[in-house]
Amino acid sequence: MAETRSGSGTAADRNVVILSADSLRYDRAIDPEVMPYLSALAEEGLAFTDAVSNAGFTPGSFPSMMASRYPSSIDGVGIPEASGVTTLAEELSGEGYDCAVWSDNKFVGADYNYDRGYEAGRGYEDNVRDRVREHLDEDGALFEALEFGYMHVWQRLKNAVTESHYYDPAGTLNDSAREWLAERDPERDSVHLWLHYMDTHHPYEPPTAWLPDGLETVDDRTDADNLTRRVCRLDGEDCTDAEIRDAVRLYDAECRYLDDRIEAFVDDLRREGWLTEEDLLVVTSDHGEILSEYDTWGEFGHGNYFCEACTRVPLVFVGAGLGGSVDEQVSLVDLVPTILDACSVEPTAPELLMGESMLSPDRPGETVLYDGTLDYYGARGTDHKRFNDETVGEATYRDTVYDGYDERIVDGDDEHDTLAEFVDDSLQRCESLAADAEAIDPDSLQVEQHMRDLGYLE
Repeated sequence: MAETRSGSGTAADRNVVILSADSLRYDRAIDPEVMPYLSALAEEGLAFTDAVSNAGFTPGSFPSMMASRYPSSIDGVGIPEASGVTTLAEELSGEGYDCAVWSDNKFVGADYNYDRGYEAGRGYEDNVRDRVREHLDEDGALFEALEFGYMHVWQRLKNAVTESHYYDPAGTLNDSAREWLAERDPERDSVHLWLHYMDTHHPYEPPTAWLPDGLETVDDRTDADNLTRRVCRLDGEDCTDAEIRDAVRLYDAECRYLDDRIEAFVDDLRREGWLTEEDLLVVTSDHGEILSEYDTWGEFGHGNYFCEACTRVPLVFVGAGLGGSVDEQVSLVDLVPTILDACSVEPTAPELLMGESMLSPDRPGETVLYDGTLDYYGARGTDHKRFNDETVGEATYRDTVYDGYDERIVDGDDEHDTLAEFVDDSLQRCESLAADAEAIDPDSLQVEQHMRDLGYLE
């Protein structure tokens, strides 16, 4: 571990801003050709060069990010309504912070109780498709006809006149946060902001000004939307090489747009006094994205997959006297304890946090638990992994060795057996906590519909 230093601020002395991107790969975030601003931030702050998510999709990842809990330690999807866990926002609001969160992901918001501790902001808002679905059978001919008309006729007409997005783009979320901050004074108020961006989540439909030149199968944003939906739905199968190349280029274009909007937002925060050298900015992602690796894993996009492409994420802390780099592996379950540590906030219920501060010299172990729920689990050692995934089923495990994104499936050895024992021990701890942490029924219509809308279910 490189030498790091921590400032001497006290609770509520530091503003805390978290900018997380859905489906953002680590290799893109550190590539100056793709995301020059984020790659520069990694040089400016404390960069964790081997950070991974604990799950390969949002419903599995956000309990670890917002509450330092593996999803299997919660009985259901999301987090409990009022007890059983403690969230970052609850801990900070108890210290006098004004807290607000913005996202356009259905699994990040009040429907799954992620508004705990946040006084303002918003999550996903129902669109026309959601309201139509309340009255029509999704499998019926009328619904299919209306959806086809929207995707292939109305959306094309709308995009010819204005920029229509499936998710609110980064600029819209930034504007909402700016309006909220305008009612506050950086000299008087301490704030915690969390913005979770959806630009790098499929469908990849960057604003027109950010569409790459020379796409082979795409002429406009509607084509981009339809192509990337198809590539992800088919997991790359029966897609031409040109379609795959276009899908990857469109993903990278979304990364470039997001990078530009993050830079503009952070510059505003610094100019207005919300981010000084003593305040804390965190940039990360809830999971990665499988792109060119789809042939190996049978997936284009993300889901209950624990390969490096799907779980390796950027993680940078800027400000609060932090600097340097950390090469040992860490995971997002440690995010909340690390932020509380950096802000000198003692958690009110440390027994409810399953992670450890990444700033602590005594943090345990070099093994990370993968917890995708639905009986998909795994563990990541320093160069070995054992996991199961959706392509092979509950009882069949894959053993791999990896070096960066170079990952090979191998015959298991003693190190893989040790990882399996780690998984069993970790799940026992999760089971003991889940008895007091009931969330949203995973078999509910709400969860099923939201899983379909984000592309996890057909």
